[in-house]
Amino acid sequence: MSLSRNTLLHTFGAEAILELLSPFLQDDRVRRFEAAVEARLENVWLVVENLYDPHNGAALVRTAEALGLLNVVFIQTAPVKDGLPGKGGRHLSHKITIGAERWMSVREFDAFEKAREFFAPLGLTHLAAVAPQTDIGNDHVSFRRAPVPLESLEVPAACALWFGNERLGLSQEAVDLADASFTIPMWGLTQSLNLSVSAGIALTSICGRVRQRLGRSGDLSPEARRRWLARYVLESVDRPESLLRETTSRLGRPWPEPVSAPVERP
Repeated sequence: MSLSRNTLLHTFGAEAILELLSPFLQDDRVRRFEAAVEARLENVWLVVENLYDPHNGAALVRTAEALGLLNVVFIQTAPVKDGLPGKGGRHLSHKITIGAERWMSVREFDAFEKAREFFAPLGLTHLAAVAPQTDIGNDHVSFRRAPVPLESLEVPAACALWFGNERLGLSQEAVDLADASFTIPMWGLTQSLNLSVSAGIALTSICGRVRQRLGRSGDLSPEARRRWLARYVLESVDRPESLLRETTSRLGRPWPEPVSAPVERP
């Protein structure tokens, strides 16, 4: 049975993967990966609760990847569009994501409590995106503290931005979990925005302020940058296991015992 890319990464380690597989890629592609990894933010997360339209989910992943995020979480406890079951899948369209989920971690939970348990040890500040108070989308939830405009939101060192269902917004559970909530001010007659547009506006603002505070484009450690770079190289070569077997054999190196990869990546 062939080994997954994730298993290959954990079996060989980042440095060996880069040494053995980078020569199979054009230099400019590797440099592009290096620039992208340098700008990644692992401490800004995007969380989406009860997405209705899978195409919106795909657009959200693509937006998050383009802005340099590494972590997207979908919490799906309700059905999605066209009768597809909400539990057990994002139903992302590869044509829309253009493979963006290959370059980041996209996690899924089919129960809110599972997501809460996952987030508990991470030390993130949770920021809930809500519609303007004039919008009927907020009628089903109550707030401990009034939402603030996006530009007035205090940005912590590590945070998760939460966005809810396209029509109903976030659940009361999500609002209660949040440390703060915010709105995107709208000055025109239209008082609603597409979900991916809202996320793009908020993430651009938050990521910009995080990068300004960091004084650099990304927050990964040198070790994490090498792991993600190795992941990108693995994702970009065809038949990585075959290439590794051929290369190690040619160099007279033994084939290592496979190391089981954890669920999370890399």
